[in-house]
Amino acid sequence: MLAILSELDQEILRLIGWEELTVSEAAQVLGCTRATAAVRLHRARRRLAEAMSDRPAQSRRRPVLATTREEL
Repeated sequence: MLAILSELDQEILRLIGWEELTVSEAAQVLGCTRATAAVRLHRARRRLAEAMSDRPAQSRRRPVLATTREEL
């Protein structure tokens, strides 16, 4: 399932999951801040969950309601 994710997503997930690094350690390997690594991890986990889900990602999101001034 990892193969369908981007290289960046795969890398952060492997560093945390397989290599058992902390987010701080992964950030050092990636050459970024801890905050950036944490965001990348969060997004990669979300994309992995979406890939593993039966439902497409768009169907889980709420539709955005657009209104114009005239409608108010």
